[in-house]
Amino acid sequence: MTVDTPRDWLNASKAKGMSLGLSRVNAALEALGRPDKDMDCIHVAGSNGKGSACAQLVAGLVRAGYNVGLFSSPHLITIEERVRVNGKSISSEDFDAALSKVKDLEIDLTFFEITYLVSLVSCRDAGVSIMVLETGLGGRLDATRSADVVGCLVTSVSLEHSEILGDTIEKVSREKAAIWRSGVPMLIRDPGSASVRNAMRDEAISARFYAPEATTFMEEAADLAERLCAMIGYSFVRRPISWPARMQYISGEQNYLLEAAHNPSGMERAIPEIAAILPERWSLLLGTSPQNNMEAFLSPLYALIAAHPPLEIITTEPQEGRYPGVEEPIKGILHIKNPNTAIQSFSIPNDMILVTGSLYLCGNILSFLGLNADIV
Repeated sequence: MTVDTPRDWLNASKAKGMSLGLSRVNAALEALGRPDKDMDCIHVAGSNGKGSACAQLVAGLVRAGYNVGLFSSPHLITIEERVRVNGKSISSEDFDAALSKVKDLEIDLTFFEITYLVSLVSCRDAGVSIMVLETGLGGRLDATRSADVVGCLVTSVSLEHSEILGDTIEKVSREKAAIWRSGVPMLIRDPGSASVRNAMRDEAISARFYAPEATTFMEEAADLAERLCAMIGYSFVRRPISWPARMQYISGEQNYLLEAAHNPSGMERAIPEIAAILPERWSLLLGTSPQNNMEAFLSPLYALIAAHPPLEIITTEPQEGRYPGVEEPIKGILHIKNPNTAIQSFSIPNDMILVTGSLYLCGNILSFLGLNADIV
C-alpha cells in the first residue's frame, strides 16, 4: 500500500497540471495565518529576465544586511531550490516541515501553488524579513498575485503562452502588468512601444517605466533591482553575481558556458553576449522544449554558428521538464537523447562547450557536473 507522505502528495499534484486563479491559494493563505504579511514581499513578473532580476534583488539586499527569501521556478536540480534563504536552497527537512503544514490544510492545490505556499511558510519560519516572489506564468491570475507586497517589478515582455495570456504583445503585457497593487511602488522595464506601454498603464496606473542602456542581461537585471529598491526605500549593495544557468561560465579541465535561453526573444538577447566571449574552438550542446515558433527560436543560434562555426554540434532532449524535450531540433545533426550521455560524447578537444536552449537542460548538466544552484 502506498503511504501518502507529504512528498507523495506533492508529486501527485503534478497530474492536475496548471490551473490559474487565486481562490484556492487565498483560502490556503488565510488558513496558514497569512505568512506573506509577516514579511515584506516583492513581486517580479516578465517574459525574460525575471529570474535574473530576482537573483540580483536577493544578492543586493543580502549584502546590504537584510535576511532575504526567494521563491522561484522551475528548479534546476532539486525541488528545494524553489525556496532560498539568503541565496541558498533550504534543507529538505525544512521543506518537508512546511510541506506538511500545507498538506494538513486539505485544500485541493496545484503543484505550483503548493511550492509557493511552502516558500512563504518556510521563509517566515526562517525569520526572513524580505521575500522575493517570481511569477510563474503571466501575472494577473498567477498564485503569487495573492501575496501582500511592498513593491512590484516587470522585466522585458515578449509574446509567449499566447494560448493563455493573449495573442498579441499588448494582451500579454497587460496580464503581466496586472501584478500592480494600488499604492505600491512598481517599476516596469520600458517595452519600447507606445501601444504596449499604454496597455500596461491601463493595468498599472502609477507604475514607473525605465529604459535601460544597452548592456548585458545581468547588468540590466541589476539596474532594475537597484532602482526598485530605491523606490521602496531599501539599501542595496551591487556587485557581480553568479546566477546558475544564466551566462554561467564553469571553468575546469573542460570549460562550459550554460545559458538557459528558452524562447525566441531570450535566444535573440543571449546570442550577442555569447558571441562576445566565445573562444575560437568551441562546441555546442542544444536541447529544447517545444516551441511555438522553432524557426524564430533557432534563427539567432544559426547566425552564431554561421559567423563562428563550432567544432561539433550535438542535440539532446532536456529531462525532468514540464514537457518532453524536442526530438532532433536540428535535422541531420547528431542527436543523443540522454543529456548525460550527450555531454560526454564530444570527441574533438575544445576550449568551451556551450549548453543552451532550455533551463531544464542546464539543470541536467549542472547535476551531471555535481554542482549546486546557489546564488553567489
